[in-house]
Amino acid sequence: MIVKNRKSYQAVLKTPQSIVHIKHNISLRQYKYWVLLLRFYREFFEANETPDEKGFYRVPIAKITDYLGYEPLKAELKADFEALRKEPIIINFLDKDGKKAQRGMGFLSEWEITSKTIAFKIPSFLEGVMRGDDKEAKIFQLLNWEIFNSFNGKYEAIIYKLCKDYKGIGRTPYMTIDEYREYIGLKDGEYSVFKKLNVSTVTKPIKAINENELSDIEVSVKYIRSERKTDGLYFIVKEKKQASLPFPEFEPNPAFALAKVFISIENQTKYLEEMPTEEIEATIKRANEYGESLKTKGQKVQMGGIYTKAFAEHWGIQYLAQQKADQAEATKKIEAGKKLEAEAEKERDVKKAEREKVEKMLANFEALPEGEKAELIEKYISTVVDVIRPTVQRAYKKYGINAYKESPQFKGLFTSFLRGVEKVNN
Repeated sequence: MIVKNRKSYQAVLKTPQSIVHIKHNISLRQYKYWVLLLRFYREFFEANETPDEKGFYRVPIAKITDYLGYEPLKAELKADFEALRKEPIIINFLDKDGKKAQRGMGFLSEWEITSKTIAFKIPSFLEGVMRGDDKEAKIFQLLNWEIFNSFNGKYEAIIYKLCKDYKGIGRTPYMTIDEYREYIGLKDGEYSVFKKLNVSTVTKPIKAINENELSDIEVSVKYIRSERKTDGLYFIVKEKKQASLPFPEFEPNPAFALAKVFISIENQTKYLEEMPTEEIEATIKRANEYGESLKTKGQKVQMGGIYTKAFAEHWGIQYLAQQKADQAEATKKIEAGKKLEAEAEKERDVKKAEREKVEKMLANFEALPEGEKAELIEKYISTVVDVIRPTVQRAYKKYGINAYKESPQFKGLFTSFLRGVEKVNN
């Protein structure tokens, strides 16, 4: 859409908000980190929480992970936060006396990253904006993060954020093309042809915002032209009924899924800073078991108080230690059972091998000529002890060379004898 009359345009612009121009010479990922930190700062402010003794506000990396949907690499985090500290923001605003002023700062003042937390400070000007100290400077509305994070392009994210800041006005301040180029962080020579600039940084991002099912605004652009040249632009903002509902503003960490009553966001954040998720889960499980034991005794159960006590006394460590001991005992029993089974299997194999050996000896004996079989039996009888010999002789007399088949006693002693006979052991 085109507005040709610059004068009438100026009359329409009635915004009580400061005109804040921020150069976006940062990546989309860094920009999203920055918006998240502003959001966290506002949460701290609304909860009347103060910074630590060094002036830092701290959030668990686990909370950042929940918003991003993945755990950022530490090296990547440090590089992005350093870029946010070093990259300048040049802000043009109206001072209290109504005169124009300009201020420079970084996106962040300071940062600190540990194994579990991110600590940050934001510039004093942005603190005032976020706190709403100056009503005329109360911009940077709290975005629905799920909507903002659904954008994949830097320019659509920038336009969406800008338009959300001015949703109540219905339009953004006018920017010349050069101001807009600076605002979105373009380098000299980049998109020097307006047609390419317009497609890549205006119309295409607007299309992405309007077609995004989660987006809660509809954006259009108006150009200010003189003759055939486009001098500048501003965006029109309208509320839009979303095709699908936005996700909740806060999703509890999965570590608290088994809690029987809601644990406050502040306490969840605190516990995530102090202990690993495994210990949190164990603490809740132990507290639940304790609550059930009180219930079975007919006692009144206040789970909120039980959770507070359980986390303060680190019941999760005790629970994990007992679990570890129980698991070790169970493993010990399993290993003992496996050992017994292995020994029994080995014994079965030995007995099987023995049976097969005896069967082979007897089969070899059976294959010998009759004379040789009789000779071996007589030799066998002569070797048995005197006490048993009469019994063996009677069996031989009754059954002949087949006595080992008919008399178990004869067979047992006879197979022992055959072990020393070479011809039946080959």
